[in-house]
Amino acid sequence: MSISSLKNRVNKRVKNSSRNDFQDIGGYIKKKRKELNVTQNVVSNGICSVSYLSKIENNQIIPKEFYVKEIMEKLDVEKTFYEKDFNDSLYLNKILQGIFYLDDNLIENIFKEIEMIEHNLTINICKLAYYVYFCKKDENQYVMMLENLINNMNNFELKIYLFLASLYYISLDKFKISLEILILGSKIDITNDYLSALYSEYTYLVKQRLLKKNCSSDDYEIAQSIYSRFHNINRSIILALWKTYYISIENPDKSLELLDKIKVSLLDEFSKDFYYIIKAKALFKIGSHNESIVSLNNIRESSTFFYQKTILLYEICLTDEDSDMCDSIKEILQNYKPNEFQLKHKVYYHYLLEQQKDNVKEYLRNIAIPFSIKIDDYYGLEKYTNEIMNICISNSRYKEAVQYYKKWQKEKNRIGQILFD
Repeated sequence: MSISSLKNRVNKRVKNSSRNDFQDIGGYIKKKRKELNVTQNVVSNGICSVSYLSKIENNQIIPKEFYVKEIMEKLDVEKTFYEKDFNDSLYLNKILQGIFYLDDNLIENIFKEIEMIEHNLTINICKLAYYVYFCKKDENQYVMMLENLINNMNNFELKIYLFLASLYYISLDKFKISLEILILGSKIDITNDYLSALYSEYTYLVKQRLLKKNCSSDDYEIAQSIYSRFHNINRSIILALWKTYYISIENPDKSLELLDKIKVSLLDEFSKDFYYIIKAKALFKIGSHNESIVSLNNIRESSTFFYQKTILLYEICLTDEDSDMCDSIKEILQNYKPNEFQLKHKVYYHYLLEQQKDNVKEYLRNIAIPFSIKIDDYYGLEKYTNEIMNICISNSRYKEAVQYYKKWQKEKNRIGQILFD
């Protein structure tokens, strides 16, 4: 996918939409009601409350089929006109709800129901949601295929598709592309709290990854406000943990204060492991090595964070000059096969190994810095760039240090261009 091509397609589609008359069930009901010049009181009378109808029209709930049929009949809409679209839209709304509430079972069940349905645009968007949510390989290349069908999407479908495409590129460590897609999708005028929260959450996370911290706070607050309103505790806690994680990089004391406010008993297993790795790293940074190890001991061996845990244990033992423990941990790490999402931690581990040799500069120049650029890891890039600049300066190689600084600034400027394009 070319981001410029995608922008052109989306802008053309929004400007010259062929499906503006029927964007979604709620939007259609609202438009039809206004065409007939009737109030919500008239339409809802004998069917549902006015507030329920308002939520349907603004896509704030997934309406039950009974209410939709009754409302459509009152608006004199032919059954054949809306029934298929309603069923497809219902699947899309349900899968969006599953993503919003992190409901694995709901998403799995929907996929089982629609797996054999072919040649259906809305259903294919649902299938894409299943693949990106569970980080499965997109074997049917739904992202690329659906890009060619943007002109056939309504605004609701288009906004969901762009959100899913952004998640797809996050899974490929292409955070700059993801940010461009999120910004593009946020411009599509659809009132849906689920989408607003998800767009805001992932925009916050991507901006943080790209070191655009100062312009990410509004995204965080918007997401948390909606999660609070919908009592979405799981997403609220995970997002709060991510904020604490990013704060811990520069201000470990502040992150520990925030962690103390989180009730560990409310966390699921993933969140607990995340909590303890953040706490352990923060404690290590302030020199509380024993407390850091205690925190690490709470992380399960089957955890996503086990590799990070082991690397941090090695770093602690390295700092404490415990060579016997270092050798034992190195043996564990040598036999551990990290997945593609853990490769940046592997790069950091080898950076720790190279620090004990004379060729750390070569490793930074040839591996750590290029890899950080490749996966848009700007925290790692900043760290490795500062390290190699310090090595250059200590050896009076000032011009070379300036070259690395300019390269780093060039990367940061690219993000500014995305945000202000």
